[in-house]
Amino acid sequence: MAPGIRLTLRTAFGYLTLVGCTAALFAPICGLGLLGWYRAVDALIVLWSRAFLRSVGVRWEVRGAENAAGLGPCVILSSHRSHLDGPLLLCTLPLNFAFVIKRSLARIPLWGWAVTGAGYVAIDRHDHADSLAGMRRAADAVRSGRRVLIFPEGTRSDTDDFLPFKKGGVVLAIEAGVPVLPVAVAGTREILPRGLHNATFRGGPTVVCIGRPIPTAGMTYEDRSALLAAIEADIRRLHAEANARLRGQARPGPVDVPAPLIDAPVPPR
Repeated sequence: MAPGIRLTLRTAFGYLTLVGCTAALFAPICGLGLLGWYRAVDALIVLWSRAFLRSVGVRWEVRGAENAAGLGPCVILSSHRSHLDGPLLLCTLPLNFAFVIKRSLARIPLWGWAVTGAGYVAIDRHDHADSLAGMRRAADAVRSGRRVLIFPEGTRSDTDDFLPFKKGGVVLAIEAGVPVLPVAVAGTREILPRGLHNATFRGGPTVVCIGRPIPTAGMTYEDRSALLAAIEADIRRLHAEANARLRGQARPGPVDVPAPLIDAPVPPR
């Protein structure tokens, strides 16, 4: 089969899977989210993510999963290069968690309504008051036992270079008194780069590297800059490690998470 035809078929199958899974799981996710049954919601969202990634030929390898073993409430900070990063992290991190997402994503029909109903926190990063209110909601979720994931660069990078890291995630971790889990992803930008003109799915390998948790116990707001610098350095190191691993393997994965999801107690709303 010609490469162009294969790419077209993979892309079509990926979008059909995306739409079909979203339509099928929308009602159960919303209903379970309203009941506060986040463990079941998380399982359905992971199922959605896994089906979508498999349909577009994404393969993955996870390194450092042991660093997340036994980790309770925390703030996860990850590099960000592609719309595929979110589904990939849902499939590879051995933790249940919710995202802090852009307000525009929360407005996507069905999908956006489902994930916000499932406890994801939507913020408008261009609206200072809305961002603060969203971070307060995220802090309340973490204090009640939830883990949240934030992309500290704020948006996807057009290249493999890092954008400036924002301090919201580390401030959230300090205020909640929970550790930060650094994570880096490599390979997703090659499969689905940023931009509408790149809306085709090429398939291919990815690598996720999970670092050691960084404690925030005893830290105050004045420590935010130093903490952010340490976390950024760690994520950059993990990103370089993930890229090196990606270059060294022609076909990594799929290597599934070696441990079951670790559940923190999440009280109902």
